[in-house]
Amino acid sequence: MHVTRTRGRRFAAVAVTVTLAATGGTLTASPATAAAVVSGTTQEAGPTAVPFPRDADVVGAGPSGFLTKTRGGTPEFRWTRYADGSSVVLPGATIAAAGGSDLVVTVDNSAPVAGRVLRVYDLSTPATAVPAPQEVDLEALGHGYFFEGLAGDTLLLGKYEDGGSVRQYAATLDGGTPKPRWVAGSPGLDCYHGREGWVTTGSALYECHLEQTGSDVKVLVDLASDSSRWYSQTRDEWARDGAVSGTHVAWREARMSGSRSVRGIVAHRIGTPGEVWLPSDDALEDPVYLVGGWVASGRKAHIDASGGAEADTVRPFTLQSIETGEKSVLLTAFSSAVAGPGGSLLVRGGTPEHGEGLYRISPRADGGRPDVEPVASTGQSTVVTLTGSTTPTTLTGDQVGRGVDFAWDLSRGDSKVWLTLTHVPSRQTVRQRLSAPSGAAPGMPGRFTWHWDGKDLEGRDWGSPAANGAYEWELTARPDDGIGPELVSTGRFTVTRPAAPHDYNDDGTADLLVRDAADGVLWRFGTRPAAPGGSLTDTGASRIGGGWGSYDRIESAGNTAGTAAPDVLARDTTGVLWLYQGTGDRAAPLSGRTRIGGGWQTYDRIAAGSDVTGDGRPDVLATDKSGVLWLYPGTGNAAGPFSARKAMGGGWGVYNEIAAVGNLAGGPAGDLLARDRAGVLWLYLGKGDGTFAARTRVGTGWGAFTGLTAVGDANGDGRADLVAWNGDETFYAGTGDWRAPFKPGARVSLTQDSSYDAAF
Repeated sequence: MHVTRTRGRRFAAVAVTVTLAATGGTLTASPATAAAVVSGTTQEAGPTAVPFPRDADVVGAGPSGFLTKTRGGTPEFRWTRYADGSSVVLPGATIAAAGGSDLVVTVDNSAPVAGRVLRVYDLSTPATAVPAPQEVDLEALGHGYFFEGLAGDTLLLGKYEDGGSVRQYAATLDGGTPKPRWVAGSPGLDCYHGREGWVTTGSALYECHLEQTGSDVKVLVDLASDSSRWYSQTRDEWARDGAVSGTHVAWREARMSGSRSVRGIVAHRIGTPGEVWLPSDDALEDPVYLVGGWVASGRKAHIDASGGAEADTVRPFTLQSIETGEKSVLLTAFSSAVAGPGGSLLVRGGTPEHGEGLYRISPRADGGRPDVEPVASTGQSTVVTLTGSTTPTTLTGDQVGRGVDFAWDLSRGDSKVWLTLTHVPSRQTVRQRLSAPSGAAPGMPGRFTWHWDGKDLEGRDWGSPAANGAYEWELTARPDDGIGPELVSTGRFTVTRPAAPHDYNDDGTADLLVRDAADGVLWRFGTRPAAPGGSLTDTGASRIGGGWGSYDRIESAGNTAGTAAPDVLARDTTGVLWLYQGTGDRAAPLSGRTRIGGGWQTYDRIAAGSDVTGDGRPDVLATDKSGVLWLYPGTGNAAGPFSARKAMGGGWGVYNEIAAVGNLAGGPAGDLLARDRAGVLWLYLGKGDGTFAARTRVGTGWGAFTGLTAVGDANGDGRADLVAWNGDETFYAGTGDWRAPFKPGARVSLTQDSSYDAAF
């Protein structure tokens, strides 16, 4: 089962909705919602729609058409006409600009004299080929000029003066040799032209620094009269991009409010004293634009070198009234915007309703909310949808061990996709980027795949199998260019394995618990098969806790108290036996202790975890100091885990170690191993009625080991195994044959050479 949803960016913060209506090409909305309504094209561009290049941004616009620049590598600059969608590519350009007129200026920075020659194209009339340009040699205008931009038919030029200061000049393009005229800057006043949004057809905004006072100002120049207005700002590092319209000027700024810095937008009505402060939590680096008396802003899709956009860099494109503060979301996201004719703004972006392309935002004569209309389309849907998936719902341990393949089919293969997988009980999480389908065409469907190796998510137990329980996957996707809402699709599956007697972290493999000989700290060492059915290797250590030095006997007891996880029995030096119930939680595999009862100092050996009686519950066996073997049948009840003891017979004083090994040799119930003082190991096969068959000799040489730990099926071959230890560990894989119950021992390092005095 999975759930899919689309997640927009920060829509709740502006509390608006987007509504569609047939409005005859204008943007309208009810006053109560302050919502933008876009009329015009549908999601998919028809055969007569004006095309917009899919891998490009808008960099200029005029009355007849718009200028685009491709992303990555050597740029292609293309002029496309609104009327019929015809286009021409401007040759040999590394920089190009259009600013509200049908003139386009290109610069070739790779020429022998980089940036010196400008080519001016008049693209106001239809053409099947690139018209012949007017060439402007900046060096012929005077030494030191460099190109900065275009405002209508006016070249914007900078020039380094003696002493290094920068002055700004303008030159009208009228077909003749341009004549630069000074418009801003002077000795002691450095002025720089800003980035996008700083020009309209008739105005330019400059960033200037007064060297004498160290203060910074914005200088607005009317290019028709060359008159200027100055606006004070905070220091340069706290004031950023600006914008100008026919009625207003604005820029981003940060100011101190008490002990903290606050961000906002400063706006001025041209020719009217005073300012308007619009609080904004956008970054100072985010661009700002003006459409009449409305501020337009948003966080761009950050296009990286590969042509993709990071999902967390995108915010909706929003309008806000300078006069009333009213807000309206226009586009789901955007990647570029430029000033157009008549005070309009041309924006490369998209909406879920109309798809990706170019939108025109135009001021209204009454100062009301600007009109919005689609201009050109990429033919792509802004919304990424999940069209199909191949994901599991339930996985067994064997399936997880082999690895699992996932696949998701998206409506757009040119998307950035992230997958998060979470183990719900522990909240362990992995997150990674999924690779795009090979050769995925822009806007076309694609399949994203992921192979999970079935290993632990946390990384602390490197290489160990993933834990049992519920898992949740979350797939997030956004078109590569960052335009459009974020697709979020989720689903769940469950990993299940049979309970294992020595599996303390619920990952289906045996764990070895050891006590540090020096400080009494208990540790869990995970294991996993080195090869199917072969020996064991460790997967790392986890600290369980301190205080275990007060016990003189500790045993793994299997599922004694009725839960799925194995428990631990511990006897303190006064003879009291305590129960620690297993939790299956890797971070805390044992719960607090519960007192079972006293008098257990009578026993010199205790073995637990084997079902001797055949009722499905693990029992406890103990030998007293007189050599009598006693059976404590398990009840499965944590409040009283064992019923009254039963004598099994005498003569057990010849043994110095016993181990309850479960069903070792294929019989009906749990078996018992006993080592005599000569180092001979004996096997007692359980009959399933609480008694044992006559002993069978396993072999000699077992006196070299301090202890024997029955770990259940540790290597995954379905047979019970044994770990013998004496500071190092030897693994004995079970055979299932009572006549030769173990394969030859293999030295293993399960405890990473730690110093311990108890292993169970």
